[in-house]
Amino acid sequence: MKKISRKAYVPAFVSLALSVSLVACSSSSTAPVAPETTNTNAGVTTPAATAQPESIDKANTDPLKVTLAGGSVGGFWSGLGQVISKSFADTYPGSAATYEPGSGAGNIKLIDEQQVEIGLVQNVEVVAAQNGLAPFAKKYDEMMAIGTIYNNAYMQISVRKNFADQYGVKSLADIAAKKVPARIAINQQGNLNSLAAHSALTANGITEKDLKDWGGSLTWAGSTQRWDAMGNQRMDITIDFVFAPDAKVQEKAVHTSLELWSIDQKTADAMKTEWDLPAQTIPKGTYEFQQEDVFTVGISGIILVSQKVSPTDQYKMAKALVEQLSIIQALHPAMKDMTAEQIANTGSIPLAPGAKEFFQEIGAIK
Repeated sequence: MKKISRKAYVPAFVSLALSVSLVACSSSSTAPVAPETTNTNAGVTTPAATAQPESIDKANTDPLKVTLAGGSVGGFWSGLGQVISKSFADTYPGSAATYEPGSGAGNIKLIDEQQVEIGLVQNVEVVAAQNGLAPFAKKYDEMMAIGTIYNNAYMQISVRKNFADQYGVKSLADIAAKKVPARIAINQQGNLNSLAAHSALTANGITEKDLKDWGGSLTWAGSTQRWDAMGNQRMDITIDFVFAPDAKVQEKAVHTSLELWSIDQKTADAMKTEWDLPAQTIPKGTYEFQQEDVFTVGISGIILVSQKVSPTDQYKMAKALVEQLSIIQALHPAMKDMTAEQIANTGSIPLAPGAKEFFQEIGAIK
């Protein structure tokens, strides 16, 4: 991957005034370097697994100065970057996180190569990296996290009600059982969310070939294209991983009657096994047209941390996120119920030693 410029981008978002600084983690809290060994899988040098744990200076109040790899400029992850930076600064005055545009998959590589201190990823990208799935050319097995920043980007199966009524279907399993000529859309190819959506289809016996044989289709496209097609009745079903309520769903529901489908337990189990996606429930009434709870799965956003960040700074980052939890909760209505325990739950990625020490200290984990 081409190295990304270190230019800081901090767009206006939720009226947060954030300072940025293009330097590494606080040097005063960096412990002596541990003995090193070559990781042949990653092709980089990382601390030896047998090295003695570095000490954590819990009284350290030096500013945290880091570079954070996020998403597109002006996107939701840009706002997350500002919230993280403000959390650091409010807890340790003078702290800042330089926001560097990126992508979840690309951020894993940047973290692995120690080009940045922290980066935002989704758990589907983590699973793909751990298993060496495309777009990753190798397995990444030394990732560690500061915490989870959100845990409820729900898989939402939005269906045109006229289509569901016409064919008498109420689930993906019904489409397979009745061989319905459904026109289904998922995210564009190369986006790992689309692979997770594809897994939900295959768990119900629906393949692209099947849909064509039944007279339907499978389209891989961005959200705007998919929702335009839903509104023009050129698409019957679209599968998204988004917060609820989602603006696009709400907007389209004004002129297009929609349903939100649940998945069955078999599908939930498959999504957990394949992508480490936990079961979630979208409460009834989240959308005006939604009359029942919807059983589904959810994607999480996780803060990865580089091996070069000291355990002391890992501890301080985790502490800042919890002490400034109200800032995180205020970013989006879907994040208003985030807790320290949820931040500490990073799924298949282990917590960094310093972060783990903090969460154990406050009782968020055992």
